[in-house]
Amino acid sequence: MTPHLPKAGESVIASGLTIEAGGKGLNVAIGIQRLGVQVDVLLGIGLDLAGDNLLQLLQKEGLSIEYVWRLAAQSGYGAGLIAADGQNTIAVYPGPNLLLTTEHIQYAESSISTADLVYGQLETSLAAVTSAFRIARLNGVRTVLNPSPWQILPQSLLDDTDVLIVNEVETQELFVLDKPLNGSLQDCIELLRPLLDSFWLKWRASLLVITLGSVGSLAFERNGAIHSAPAYEITAIDSVGAGDAFASGLCVALGKHTPLPDALRYANACGAYTASHFGVLDSLPSHVDLHAFFKLA
Repeated sequence: MTPHLPKAGESVIASGLTIEAGGKGLNVAIGIQRLGVQVDVLLGIGLDLAGDNLLQLLQKEGLSIEYVWRLAAQSGYGAGLIAADGQNTIAVYPGPNLLLTTEHIQYAESSISTADLVYGQLETSLAAVTSAFRIARLNGVRTVLNPSPWQILPQSLLDDTDVLIVNEVETQELFVLDKPLNGSLQDCIELLRPLLDSFWLKWRASLLVITLGSVGSLAFERNGAIHSAPAYEITAIDSVGAGDAFASGLCVALGKHTPLPDALRYANACGAYTASHFGVLDSLPSHVDLHAFFKLA
């Protein structure tokens, strides 16, 4: 925890340090599992102590390690700085996750083709995500993509993506805006509404979900429907992982065919719960945690 996020060239004194397993794919997988939905996780890890510990963690959480591949000497790492107001900045070294190939995906083809939903993010090799989404699409399995860390998305991947989840910065890149979204939910709707027709021409799917941190979240459907869910009022302690918690909740809700307004509220609650606790993995909520959260909200 730092008093503020440092500027270029600035050093600041941190008041605490947490070291734990993490990464977007891992966080979302464990988050979904804790919400009561069985998950198959496909990861690249290292031949090091961190890799050993991760295997133990997955087994403790009830996740299969069948599709966890030890592909390099060193596991991937990330570093996140958290300011006193709960905002964060993160740098990630994906390491062996970038060594995942289409062959690793093909090994998991039976699980992908029979899943209820396939989730991907870009801390994993683009080839692996693209291959997994192609298998899912060919078998009628719904796909959810969080294109983070942001990169230009190949049309082939977009064509096989049913749901996009993006934050303020990723929305700026996706719509080529001059600056990230800010203001109220309605302000963001009014800014994006004129851009949606051309956006749907580039993307065949039907659902765009935008997370807006302490403001809330939005969902845009191809049919013109727009849904908004204000954020829960919390004291933000650590926002690292809040987006992954949101994605976990949204995937669970979509898998259960929850109406979109309710799905956004459920996902918002998952993100808020995580942001109101310190750390990530220990802060990903279970059903019991969310029940208590809703009673207090």
